[in-house]
Amino acid sequence: MNAKSVILIVLAVAVTASAFLAWYFQLSASPQIIKEDFENGFGEWAADADVPLDPNNPGHLVEWSITRSTEVASSGQYSLKLFIDGRQDDGTIWIERKIAVKKNAKIKIDISFDLYSEQESFNTIAAICAYAGIRKPETEEYFSVIGSANEVTGWKRYSFTTDVDAGFSEEIWVALGISVRWETHMTYCIDNVEVKIL
Repeated sequence: MNAKSVILIVLAVAVTASAFLAWYFQLSASPQIIKEDFENGFGEWAADADVPLDPNNPGHLVEWSITRSTEVASSGQYSLKLFIDGRQDDGTIWIERKIAVKKNAKIKIDISFDLYSEQESFNTIAAICAYAGIRKPETEEYFSVIGSANEVTGWKRYSFTTDVDAGFSEEIWVALGISVRWETHMTYCIDNVEVKIL
């Protein structure tokens, strides 16, 4: 093999390696985007809650539910309807899911979604809350308040952004929902959820 052939082979390997590295770093820098509009069930989301006991029904928690509904939707025909008996002036209900990540990843999470309120109110009837972290959310204290649920009549887009250090974990949890702030029954709808992992 002559010197010219060796140089051509080295150049070909260098160009191929450069192209691969450029592709790899662009792929790893691209955001992971997860979308859900609940047209085919809950997807990978699950309902959860931190609610008080009901003094009107000893031994039972206050009534709450998160169900699919066709009453209103901002994307497609379905949304999730969130209901809670807030007469004890307490309780948080939410949807949650886990997402696989690389160990030691330092990532930015952006959660955005549409929330439907039947009426606008100057009172904070419910707070809108969200969470992203390495632990599964279990109580209201995990969540950050990102707005008031009755800012408008109809649909409004809300978002929450935070940084997460995955550490030794290979998964993170994201969640969003409502937290009672007024002593009344309340119903809201959530749709068009998008989670970006940057």
